[in-house]
Amino acid sequence: MHLPDEPAAPDDDALAARCGAMTADQRRHTALLALWRLRGPLLVLGTDPAWGIHRTAVERVFEAMLAAPGAGAWTEAVAGLAPFLTDPPESEPDGTLAEVQLEVLAELSAWRPSGDPGPDATERIVRLARDLSRSLDTSSADRLWDHPARRAHARYLAALPAGGTGTGTGTGTGYHEARNHVVEAACHDLVAALPPGAALPDTAAGEEALARCEAFGAELAVTLAWHENLGR
Repeated sequence: MHLPDEPAAPDDDALAARCGAMTADQRRHTALLALWRLRGPLLVLGTDPAWGIHRTAVERVFEAMLAAPGAGAWTEAVAGLAPFLTDPPESEPDGTLAEVQLEVLAELSAWRPSGDPGPDATERIVRLARDLSRSLDTSSADRLWDHPARRAHARYLAALPAGGTGTGTGTGTGYHEARNHVVEAACHDLVAALPPGAALPDTAAGEEALARCEAFGAELAVTLAWHENLGR
């Protein structure tokens, strides 16, 4: 993702080692939850009609990701991305929203419902949510117009424990980055505690993690929409 360069949070340095130490199941769950945080920009805002991808097709792919590994539903679901897979856009994406959507679609098209995504792919997907969060915080601060939720965001940051979220987030961190770190840390704890072979939807904790990622993704979509329509 070619978003504006941001200084790395301290926890970024530990991400590669963490992904390398995970089991195959843990990496798959971690990558899936990170992609779940990026659903909103696709499903809430919709993709460029020229890409030929219907919203319901993207929805089916995400739903199939939760099915049992190797489920035949995956092949059928991913067929809905055929227009994008066979004829991807050749021009540079116009704006952050299109860039984010193309990055997520590329990860969805490469996803496999079974097997190990590997440390590199897991780290890359987790960084997508981190990078977008940081970029939105920076560009929101640079805009002429205040973000409509600016005061609510400031209250959230003021209420964080001293030293940040406990995941490397500290003074100077913006709202979206702080929120993403909190959700990411909760997902990491859940994934580490899941029994081997367990699926996310099979546990109450897994359902809660998906819901938290969904809620945060909706917030990303709101801020992205503001940037695209009013924040320029």
